[in-house]
Amino acid sequence: MEFTRYLSYRFPLIRGEDVRAVQQALITLQIKPPCGVADGIFGSATEATVLGFQKYFNSQIISDEDNLTEDGIVGPKTWAALFRSTGNTNVIAANILAARKALPEIPKNFSYTAKTPPPLNQNQCLRVKTWLMNNFGPEITKAISGKAYDVDIVCAIACKETAIEWLAWIDKMPPEQILARCVFDASGDYPNTTRKAFPINTAAFCARYNKVLTDQLIFEANLTRRLKKFQDKEWVYKGYGIFQYDLQHIVDDLEFFRDKKWYNFSECLKRLITEMDSKLHDAKGNLAEAIRRYNGSGQKAEEYAVHVLQMTEWCRVTLAAA
Repeated sequence: MEFTRYLSYRFPLIRGEDVRAVQQALITLQIKPPCGVADGIFGSATEATVLGFQKYFNSQIISDEDNLTEDGIVGPKTWAALFRSTGNTNVIAANILAARKALPEIPKNFSYTAKTPPPLNQNQCLRVKTWLMNNFGPEITKAISGKAYDVDIVCAIACKETAIEWLAWIDKMPPEQILARCVFDASGDYPNTTRKAFPINTAAFCARYNKVLTDQLIFEANLTRRLKKFQDKEWVYKGYGIFQYDLQHIVDDLEFFRDKKWYNFSECLKRLITEMDSKLHDAKGNLAEAIRRYNGSGQKAEEYAVHVLQMTEWCRVTLAAA
């Protein structure tokens, strides 16, 4: 692969196999800070790692004439230095192919069916993945290293759980505010809805927990309702965080809800991983079944798994055409 264009962090984001090759080279060299996954998207994490390579390279050379401009941009000189350090682009291409083969296989043969399409289309899924990787990519990559599921599955679960709500906010609100407002699911209180898990509704929650905590969670729900131009309600919502950690877990994990830990991406990711690891164990390593169990049981859970697996496939597509 030859140098064909300057690669930098700008909008719209640059995408393509040349970006992926650069990322794989940076990963091979173990440059700090890490760029995350070789996903073919030149985001802020990739820019930081390119800058790290340029600084490292300049610290190793003797002649100032060979210095790289430390700007986080891959121009012809940085391109040449990067691939000279790793060998050649043919080696990088082989590494990319090996990395793709190492990704967890997306299950194809399962009996689940879905009566409705996924909540997002392919381009929307790619936007969600771009936002997640630009803001939390290195953290996600590190946390799931060695797991039976990958970044794309994590992104697809976010697509299914909450992104339909916050995708319209990403150009208007900072990440921390988006995380804070991921308080959804009025099931059990919203008219004509029921819920089996505790609490079945706000009255059941209030009967078990004090009024201070009840009012706190109602307040958080109403902050989200106001953002969506809805009137306030005296409802305790049931899903918290970007991956919708269910309120039923308050029995064993009071601090998450009392201390508003869903405001913190690390706390949300930690609980997603704990749940997925548990469901994978119960499903004896069957990824599709683990995803279904992550949501629950019955037709809706089967549809959930179908949607997540479809959106995982979309998240793996190179963004060249997006």
